[in-house]
Amino acid sequence: MRLTRLLMGGAALVLLATLSSSAAASASSKPHIIIGAANFEEQAIVANLYADVLKHAGYPVTVDSSLGPRSIVVPALESGQIDLEADYAGTLLNYLHGNNASLAAADNVSTAVPALKKALSSKGVTVLTPSSALDTNVFAVTAATAKKDHLTTISSLSKYASKMILGGPSECPTNPGCELGLEQTYHLHFASFKPTDEASTISVAALKSGEVQVVELFSSDGNVVNNHFVALVDNKHLEPADYITPIIRKAVDTPAVAKLINGVSAKLTTAQISKLNVLVTGPDKDAPAAVAETWLKAEHLL
Repeated sequence: MRLTRLLMGGAALVLLATLSSSAAASASSKPHIIIGAANFEEQAIVANLYADVLKHAGYPVTVDSSLGPRSIVVPALESGQIDLEADYAGTLLNYLHGNNASLAAADNVSTAVPALKKALSSKGVTVLTPSSALDTNVFAVTAATAKKDHLTTISSLSKYASKMILGGPSECPTNPGCELGLEQTYHLHFASFKPTDEASTISVAALKSGEVQVVELFSSDGNVVNNHFVALVDNKHLEPADYITPIIRKAVDTPAVAKLINGVSAKLTTAQISKLNVLVTGPDKDAPAAVAETWLKAEHLL
C-alpha cells in the first residue's frame, strides 16, 4: 500500500515537473516586446497602456518613452530596435512620403491606414486598429458662441468669420494647417488675427476673455474638455487624420498581441486621452505609468 502511494506520489511529481516545464516553455515562447515613444506625456501614457496589457498577459516588455521625435522613433522601428509604438496616422503617412502635407490619403483614417500598411510593409512593419482618440489641431469656440451662432463645424463659421478674431501661434497666418488653410479650404476670412501661443495658457485665456472668438488648440491636451470649449468639426479634412494608431513590427504581430493592443484602441477616445493628459500635465503631475494602470483597471483591461 505504501509502495503504491509512493509510486503515485512519484508520478505526481513527474506530472507537476512536466506541467511546470510546459508553463515555463510557454512563457519563454512569448516574444520580448520593446515599446518606443516620443518624449512627451501623451506618448508615455499610451506606451504604458500597451505595456501593461502585454505584461498582464505574460509578455516580457521594455518601455523606452524618451526616444525623441518621429525622425528617431520610425527608423528605430524599421530597424528592429523597437517593436511597437503609438503614432498619429495622418502625420505619419505624410512623414513617410517626405513630409508631404498635401497627401489626400492622410486626411481620412480610412485611407491613411491602408496607405500606411503599404508604405511600411517592405520594412517589416504594419498597422493595428486605430483608436478614435484624435490628437490634431482643432479650432475651438466657447460654448456660448457655439450656441448663439449654431456652430458645429468649421464650415458653419462662414457667416460669422468676417466679424471674428482668430487666435493662434505666430506662424498661423502662413501655415497651411491654420489661417492659410482656413482661407484656402474653407474660404474663411477673419476680421483679424491675434498671435497667442501654441495651444496653451495664452490661447485659452484669450478665448475665455473674448479677445479672440476662435482659437487653434490641440484636440487631446485637455484644454477643450476642461474649459467646456466646442471643437468645431473639421468637415473638409483640413488637418491630417491624426488618430492614435499602433504601429508594430510584423515579427511580434501575433493574433494574441494584436487582440490585446486593439483592445486598448477600442476603449481610447479623444475625451479619454484628454483626461489622462490632464492628470499628467496638471498641478498634481501624476506619473504616466500610474495614470495608465488606473485607467486600464477602470476599463477592465487589467
